[in-house]
This record gives sequence, C-alpha cells and structure tokens, in this order.
Amino acid sequence: MIKNIFFDFGRTIVGHPEDGAGLQVVLDTGIRDIKDAEIIRDEIFSVEKYMNDLDAGKMTYEEYREMVVGAVPERLRKYADEAVMYEIHKLPLIDGMEELLSKLKNDGYRLFITSNLNTRHAKQMREHRIAKYFDGMIFSAEIKVRKPFREFFEKACEMFDAKPEETVFIDDLAENVEGSEACGIRGFVFNGDAKEAERFIYNN
Repeated sequence: MIKNIFFDFGRTIVGHPEDGAGLQVVLDTGIRDIKDAEIIRDEIFSVEKYMNDLDAGKMTYEEYREMVVGAVPERLRKYADEAVMYEIHKLPLIDGMEELLSKLKNDGYRLFITSNLNTRHAKQMREHRIAKYFDGMIFSAEIKVRKPFREFFEKACEMFDAKPEETVFIDDLAENVEGSEACGIRGFVFNGDAKEAERFIYNN
C-alpha cells in the first residue's frame, strides 16, 4: 500500500529555469534583446558549468553568482547579476499540479519534496506557498549528495521514516527514477501531465 509520495521540484511541480521559465526570469530584469536574454539564461542555468556543483553543495551561491556575472559580456552583466538572484517563487507552477497536491493531501498521503537544489533556494522553498502540502523536504545541497545516487534516496527514506515499498517517486528525469527504483521505490517519469501522474499514483 502506498503511503508516501516523493516529488521532484523543477519540471515536476514548477517550470524549470533551463526552459521558458528561466528565460522569463531574465526578461523580467528589463533586458530587451531576446538573443541577449538567451545568452544570460544559458550561462546562469548551465548544468555542466554550475548546476551540478551548486546543487551538490560544492559551490556557494556567491561563488556561482560571481562566475556567472564574469562570464557574460560586460554590457550584460547588470542584467545577469539581477537574474542570477531570482527568487524560487518566480518559477510558474505546472498546470494541474497544485490541484493534484491538494487532492493527495486530502486523501491522506504523506507528500515530500526530494530535489536537487542549492541551499539558497532550498530555504526559499520552505516558505513557498505550496510548502503547506508537504510533510517534509530534502535538498541535495544540504545533504551533499544528488539524485540519482542511492545515498540520496536512502537519506530521504530515513529522514521521512518512509519504507521504500510504501513509496512512489515522481521526477522528470529517467535516470533519477532509475536511481529510486534501485532502492526499491517505484518511480514515474513525469512528462508535464498532472492527470497522468495522478493515475499512476492511484493505480499503485
């Protein structure tokens, strides 16, 4: 019987900053040229250059900010500096996800955020308007290990007193779902359709 649901955050509950949500964050700084905005977006949200280390707690947010601003053309630096300090609530909720969270909560499921996320945004997440739906949150930068590594899921189960066989995991990345299933947690690769995620959960 399923009692616990682990949710990823980006591309699962909210739009991911690598996508249109991140471009909007940059445009909100007042920059006019779309190509310039894309340059800043691609720098700020580069997984290869920053995100993996930032989310693993190997880089501070200030170090990240300094590197991002220094990497873009000088004429774009004031916009990059503003954009890199975006607040997590700026990312839009995926259609239907808040309704699903409310339904699951009302039906007695225990809900948890299990996300690769830096410490600055992890703090903001605990004050996010959707925090009320969750019984707990675990973030990679705080525990110094990222999904899809086994230790992440083991720590989540321990912290939340969740048995793997009583838990399902929703994430947009197949490799993360594979990591959860290696620990005995059934997983679902989310494709943006909240109704499909709902069917998976209730069918289990």
